Amino acid sequence: MLIVSEQEWLARSIETLAAEQGMVTVRAWAGRDALALGLEAAADVVVSDTRLADIAGVDLARALQATSDLGVALPVVLISTDDLDRQAMVTALEAGVWEYVAFPFEGAAFAARLRTFSAAKRRADRFRDESLLDQPTGVYSLRGLPRRARELGAGTQRLRTPIGCVAVAADLVEGAQAHEPPPSDAALLADLLRSTGRASDVVGRTGSAEFVVFTPGSGPEGTAAYVQRLEAVVNATPRGGGQSWRMRAAWCAADGEAATPDPLAMLSVTSGELRRNRAGGVIQVEVAARS
Repeated sequence: MLIVSEQEWLARSIETLAAEQGMVTVRAWAGRDALALGLEAAADVVVSDTRLADIAGVDLARALQATSDLGVALPVVLISTDDLDRQAMVTALEAGVWEYVAFPFEGAAFAARLRTFSAAKRRADRFRDESLLDQPTGVYSLRGLPRRARELGAGTQRLRTPIGCVAVAADLVEGAQAHEPPPSDAALLADLLRSTGRASDVVGRTGSAEFVVFTPGSGPEGTAAYVQRLEAVVNATPRGGGQSWRMRAAWCAADGEAATPDPLAMLSVTSGELRRNRAGGVIQVEVAARS
């Protein structure tokens, strides 16, 4: 749960109530902090004071829902420490706020609302994630990968952290002939990509046996080491009948010390270069940083 309030007594009251429900809380004192945390913390519920130093609570609710994949399905609760203003309440509810209450409130009823809202958010997350995944492989789909790339881009640009992007495919080789493997090989290749990398890596399927891996936190050196390790694993994987895989890849990376490329541009450039690289092997490409 994300709690947004500069009033210590209000925030502590909500934290205590949330802790009794087994909820983990994150605190923000101002709207700007809440927007940054909202992108990173993926809170199930946002509870905000109606009056903040830098933004009105209803405007914060609009901004949080506008930056969320779920839109108005992100539960936002506004709490007023003044007498309940019915017109303000109606305006907030019309803007997408889930609940508008006056403090002090009845604890048991408020806790029940939090449980219901949190369960609804997790269910919406589950439906969203399922629609963004490639069902045969369990990695991100062509629809989900660009969306995840945009999320990565927001974080790397704000925090100036390293990131790498690897487009990879495995051709099936028999003798001197190489051809595209059957679709059934995609799941095995996806498993290799996940097991060879780190838990934080983002893997997506971009073709029948083509994938893209984002390596957040890894600059050029770390990404190059990942590609080398992956090539050794893929090429050593037996396929039976005298066949084997031959990996080809195109990759790029930024160290985070200067302006970083847009991950969507990294995705586009590496995928395009991979499709042109039919001869096999690994190619490092350059992607221009965002201006």
